[in-house]
Amino acid sequence: MTTATKGPGVPSPPRTPAAPVTEEPWQRLHPRMVVVSVSWLAGPAAALLGTMFLARDLLNTHGWIVLGSYIVVAAVQAGHEWVRYRTTRFRITDGEVELHSGLLFRTDKSIPRDRVRSADLTANPVHRLFGLAAVKIGTGEHTGKNEDDELVLDGIARAQAVRFRALLLHRGGQEGSDNAPALPVPLARLRWSWARYAPLTVTSLAGVLAVVTGGSKLLDTLGLDLTDSRVARDAWDRLDALPLAVATAVVAVVLLAIGVAGSLVSFAEAWYGHRIEREPEGALHLTRGLLTSRSVSVAERRVCGVELSQPLPLRAVAAARLTLLATGLGGAAGRFSHPAQLLPPAPLDSAHQVTADVLNEASSPVTRVALRGHPRPALRRRLVRGCLLAPAGAAASAGAGTAWGPLPWWTAAAAALLTAGCGYALAQDAYRGLGHALSGDYVVVRHGTFVRRTVALRRDRIVGFTGRQSYAQRRAGLFTLTATTAAGKGAVRIRDVDVAEGLRFAEAALPGLVAPFRAPEPSPAG
Repeated sequence: MTTATKGPGVPSPPRTPAAPVTEEPWQRLHPRMVVVSVSWLAGPAAALLGTMFLARDLLNTHGWIVLGSYIVVAAVQAGHEWVRYRTTRFRITDGEVELHSGLLFRTDKSIPRDRVRSADLTANPVHRLFGLAAVKIGTGEHTGKNEDDELVLDGIARAQAVRFRALLLHRGGQEGSDNAPALPVPLARLRWSWARYAPLTVTSLAGVLAVVTGGSKLLDTLGLDLTDSRVARDAWDRLDALPLAVATAVVAVVLLAIGVAGSLVSFAEAWYGHRIEREPEGALHLTRGLLTSRSVSVAERRVCGVELSQPLPLRAVAAARLTLLATGLGGAAGRFSHPAQLLPPAPLDSAHQVTADVLNEASSPVTRVALRGHPRPALRRRLVRGCLLAPAGAAASAGAGTAWGPLPWWTAAAAALLTAGCGYALAQDAYRGLGHALSGDYVVVRHGTFVRRTVALRRDRIVGFTGRQSYAQRRAGLFTLTATTAAGKGAVRIRDVDVAEGLRFAEAALPGLVAPFRAPEPSPAG
């Protein structure tokens, strides 16, 4: 055995030094968040002082008490935000997103980057004034009210937020590339003609009513009564001089005008600058908002389908809203409302076209596919529910007679017949709205009458099926088939479908999943 040795005159090869281990530095939130956290109180405080000055009642005790409470709340909020700024650190490494926060109760949160499903960038008017933004990082897991499935960085520079979002969704690009970056492909933009559908949504009118109610309560707390003014008294005297029916119509028209104006303002604030783009790196980018800007990016590999919803007023004018079903959208943080909404109330044809563009369905949109109807026992179940409105109408008539005085004996019967007729029409409409079908890679389900929903869900994003039967469904040979998924509300239900048809549908959607649990069908005698 021979061994090679180095002679005394042969120099040893130089050692290659080990590459230093680089560690991402920890970063803090922006210190301007301390000012941002209390700036929202400046508006109400200024409005309060202005109201007291215009009312020439600067010695109003209630007003000074409210103003003092504003100052105390601002001081507490500023202290809390300063502690949050000093104790919060975050960093994005090659494998994780880490966040450490808290003083007395320490919170250490870490999310692997390969679990990041979406990044929602939001900036309210105060954030935009100070050049800040908030980023919510979603993982697509639904854990109830627990916020462990998301990480929120509230109070970083807007440029830094945009850079973080691109980094988290693997869209950082290659430095030094000679090729010009590809431009995003526009899919949809806002059309201001869609604003005509805004007053037909209940949420807009409810928001206006909430603002009016809150304003009246604030004025009452301050001891200010605007009805004591000369203009208000003249208007009330003229209204009191009109017949009851005319006065009621005038009040209804005024309230309707306020609601319509408020809904239009709300529409403009929420959907200004709305656009949907497909980015070259394989992501859908949604941007909208006038005062509060919202920018959401979702990787297309996380898109599971769409939901087309038609409340009864929108359905009457052939309009709908469109929502994206994707893992990672939503979550428990209430500061990011409706991040998955693709379109405001818009014409039905536009919603179908955006569906085809978003899902890359070049032929016909899956939301237009012809659906298979449900058996007649499903109609009987809805008719029974509609008949239950008759005693409710009779009871309402009896209650009105108790409050306003005795009514003729036939009013209860007329109210029962009227409500039963409405119930019958609603039951027929609900039955016509039932349907399900397989269209290529998608399961399409439709149901509802007050809000008709059409859901198109990718078959490969279905985790499993669950069947459930109530006693009445068992008697009618029906059951509710539920497709479980990680997107949207986590489940898509096919209501009141025939048992045999539902099992065949589940087997066709996911071959091999239901077959082991089905009883073999008897072979035909021959």
